[in-house]
Amino acid sequence: MENKNEGIITRFWIDKDYLSLLEYEEKGGLTALKNVLSGKVSRDDVIDEIEKSGLSGRGGSGFLTGLKWRLGKEASEKAKPPVLPAKSHAYFICNADESEPGTYKDRIIIENSPYLVLEGMIIGAWVANANQGIIYINNSYKSTTHVLRKSIKILEEAKWLGNNIQGSDFSFHVEVFEGAGSYVCGEETALLNSIEGKRGEPRRKPPYPLEKGLFGRPTIINNVETLANIPYILDKGASVYLSKGKSEETPGEKLFIINGAVKKPGVYETPLGISINELIKDYAGGLENAKELKCVQVGGSAGAVYSGEDLDKPLGYGSSDYIPVGSGAILVIDKNTDLKRLILAWSLFFRRESCGKCVPCREGTYQLHLLAERMNRGKLMEGDKERIEDIIFTMQRASFCPFGSFAVKGWESVLRLFPEELFGE
Repeated sequence: MENKNEGIITRFWIDKDYLSLLEYEEKGGLTALKNVLSGKVSRDDVIDEIEKSGLSGRGGSGFLTGLKWRLGKEASEKAKPPVLPAKSHAYFICNADESEPGTYKDRIIIENSPYLVLEGMIIGAWVANANQGIIYINNSYKSTTHVLRKSIKILEEAKWLGNNIQGSDFSFHVEVFEGAGSYVCGEETALLNSIEGKRGEPRRKPPYPLEKGLFGRPTIINNVETLANIPYILDKGASVYLSKGKSEETPGEKLFIINGAVKKPGVYETPLGISINELIKDYAGGLENAKELKCVQVGGSAGAVYSGEDLDKPLGYGSSDYIPVGSGAILVIDKNTDLKRLILAWSLFFRRESCGKCVPCREGTYQLHLLAERMNRGKLMEGDKERIEDIIFTMQRASFCPFGSFAVKGWESVLRLFPEELFGE
């Protein structure tokens, strides 16, 4: 992890021993949770502060966290008593599936400060009246899983997890669930199916997880980075959090993973609203020697490709004025890169990861991979360009879940920006 300055998340990082609960407290950790459990703030007070902060989901969707918590709380209050196999009135889930190629920010956060994530999770569960929590983690993250399980045990021994936390009337238990490494299970309803022992594929919505989630109970699902921001917002206040961004429309800070043709690849915590060119120059040290910039992919393999004037646009959420942040993965592509080979890598990944539930995605990813192979061999036939465009159009509009449109974002933007490199036009 690299950072130019101490940010919202990095201020809680432990230098000596990331499993030292005492050191976490000394840096300001657990302050927000203590205020919650002591009765100094109400559930609505917490939600109000999160809403004022403008915190958006950091997993890629950008859904407003305060609104999600408010809806989750309301659904929990209206829900009937649970029946088996449900073990809780409501559930709170931390999504650490992180199966996007080139994305590893959540692993970095957990391995450096697991208590930061768990504190945010406990507060969220308290707001939602949830007594059972689950951290759904990519099963290839073995060391990260070990850190989580050990830190959960330490919190239990210190009475910050378990029955009647710190003598309060609130009880909350957390378990770690290792997924099978499926990219699709990062989608909320596919994640729920996976935990329930069903096939990892998306469910039809509505009902949404907030209303009918895990085992039919109201369920809030937040990304690791989202939860890591909660203690800071509640400790310092929404106004301080807002000031960390470039503007009121881009509040707070964001972790970006910069890879590719840069001098200093790594994870950087920067103000939201920063431009791609600023990230490359001010954080990643600029381009590697003798390399020239061609384009940049934003959001991992499921992200679009940008070039030219777009590289000076701010990165943000929820508006056409901003480049969508997605997972925060930034791939810097130089002019020597063969875009055909890059497209082949994307197509292979999405062909493998499609759950196969719907025909547009199942067949579309398969056909696009065949066409990418043909393109790389220089064997494209007459009409192949139109076939590619038709498949992209169909997948964007007819796929059952967002996976179909994600799978063709890279294709669509490269075809638009660099048709001559693919088809010799």
